[in-house]
Amino acid sequence: MKQKNSATKNQKYLAIFLAITMFLSAFLIYFTATGNDKDTDNDVPTPEVGNESMIFFSQIPGKHVQHEFNSIINGLEMSPEGVTNAVYVDFQKTKGTPLETIFGNGQTMSTSFSYGADVTKRYGASYANESGFELHQIPEQKISVPADTRVMPYEGYQILDRTNGTYNIWNAVGSPVIIGPIQNVAGIIDILEGNATSTTEYDQILSQADPEGSIYQEVVKRTNTSDIPAEQYYRDLKKLDDGSYTQTSIYLDPEPELNEKIKAYQANSSERRVAYNVTTLDNITKLVISSDFESLYNESALLSI
Repeated sequence: MKQKNSATKNQKYLAIFLAITMFLSAFLIYFTATGNDKDTDNDVPTPEVGNESMIFFSQIPGKHVQHEFNSIINGLEMSPEGVTNAVYVDFQKTKGTPLETIFGNGQTMSTSFSYGADVTKRYGASYANESGFELHQIPEQKISVPADTRVMPYEGYQILDRTNGTYNIWNAVGSPVIIGPIQNVAGIIDILEGNATSTTEYDQILSQADPEGSIYQEVVKRTNTSDIPAEQYYRDLKKLDDGSYTQTSIYLDPEPELNEKIKAYQANSSERRVAYNVTTLDNITKLVISSDFESLYNESALLSI
């Protein structure tokens, strides 16, 4: 039998995650969105942070972001209400998996956002108004900033203008770093300071999730522009110690056709070397499929999830 070209095989594996990378990249577009900036009376030039391009967080006065950042749940805890979809990726856990080629263990993030330091974890949230923001874990605790960078003081934080007015892209440093339009960065700070509440719309499906150890996680809700077979879904991917993978999908109010499809493919899943574990709780369906990466890809294609 003729063997598949290894490069072609890897491309097939990675196809399932192409939509994720496109989703993450979209935030670069969202950052240019305009809107009514919050507290624009504070948005005035102030003395520069410094002339050096690399700035350690310790050189930036004021408060720094401090929040647990180990799952999509932590990201949502920092997100203002109205999130339509969100993704969390742990780049360190992509090592030794087909996803390592796509994500490059965070090095590509360093280039994309001109940080000059590697990103190890990434969270992005988007909203119906085509706005969004991202959170990045930068263990080196330093970033590259433009010369003569403007700063906007807000609630004791020093928010850095990433492009000096060219685009609406700002940073608040810490663990994790916040990056996005100034109004969104300010909205997250309001949550951190207890002046606003974070989104809770995904709490019901996340109560059935176990995100610990995941390579990636995502949540999505049905909107006028989305086409999903449920009101909401959660999904994660994990690599197990034996080299196999598990993909968990949790659906809130799934369409009857989806449950029927899951039941049909579960009946003969062993023939495709895939293990199914399906549970239902009121209006929630939870599907866990386990196998090698290629078989998981094929099964997801069959289920169209």
